[in-house]
Amino acid sequence: APQLRLPRAGLKNMHLLIIKRGALGDVVRTSYFAHALKRQHGSALRLSWLTAPMSVPLLKYNPHIDDLWTSFDQAAEHRFDQVFSLDDERDALEGLANLNVNQITGAYLDANGRANYTSDAAAWFDMGLLSRFGKTRADELKKLNQEGHAQLFRAIFAVDMVEPEFYGDAQLQAWARRTFIRRPLVGINPFAGGRWPAKELPTEQLRALIGALLQPTSPFGAQTQIVLLGAGADRLRNLELATTLNDSRISVADTDDAILRLAAVIGQLDHLITSDSLAMHLGIAQRIPFTAFFAPTSAAEIDTWNCGNHVVSTASDYCSYRKDADNASITATRILAAIDPHNGRRAAQAAHATP
Repeated sequence: APQLRLPRAGLKNMHLLIIKRGALGDVVRTSYFAHALKRQHGSALRLSWLTAPMSVPLLKYNPHIDDLWTSFDQAAEHRFDQVFSLDDERDALEGLANLNVNQITGAYLDANGRANYTSDAAAWFDMGLLSRFGKTRADELKKLNQEGHAQLFRAIFAVDMVEPEFYGDAQLQAWARRTFIRRPLVGINPFAGGRWPAKELPTEQLRALIGALLQPTSPFGAQTQIVLLGAGADRLRNLELATTLNDSRISVADTDDAILRLAAVIGQLDHLITSDSLAMHLGIAQRIPFTAFFAPTSAAEIDTWNCGNHVVSTASDYCSYRKDADNASITATRILAAIDPHNGRRAAQAAHATP
């Protein structure tokens, strides 16, 4: 990989490229760094981003991104001072290999065509599929890690400060303000799309949680309203549950047509209870107070930004990244105990909070 070192600021007409296509939640939290890079390098910086078509809505309104591309062909005519290569898929690395680049930070193909990564991104990639230590040790490092995503990626992007932020669709945000007017409004995102069963809240615990939130002793008061979040098959499960519970204080959001509709609904919440999911990242990006639960994945990697709490599995296979990890210790009782109804005030005051 090219290793030419560039000054971090003050270079005229600097052109940087971020390659980050998925997963959707990772795109959201990586997007915070667009503003940080512009702040670090100044107005002369041109910042381009190459992403997947399904991720475009999450980035299209971000004023700090100058070019938003979905194919390497769109980048081929440019010369980049630095590329932040944050995906490990082979096709992404092959696409990068054909670009005109002075410096790479992140994943690349070496002279022998093998996938590798640069030393300035090792703290992140050592825990991933490309890890130089192999998968077993990578999984161990993931479990041992206590640094949040923002801290790890501040080193990759070489920026001093980053803050969560999100730029959505103004019309959808206005629709959500008109639609979700009853307060307090608690969103529950209990499922994970079927791909990660261990990320999901067990049905009996979900029912118990909803029942407790609707009691006069609810952490949010006797007037609590609940909106169930989830797309596709998860929405159908939510509809079935809402029908069974038959309570007018429970609604099911219809956000299947647009990611930004989901973002707009989440933006109206007073609190979000969620699995490790896109909904969680959309809530964090908008500083929505949250309580998130974790079994197969790392809670430490998820920054709270002083407006959220984690409920972590106590099973021995916590953070094993097994889809069938033991999630029996994620209970309604533990979630209710972790909810801090005062987080709303903290979130409003956290504009410059550290993760």
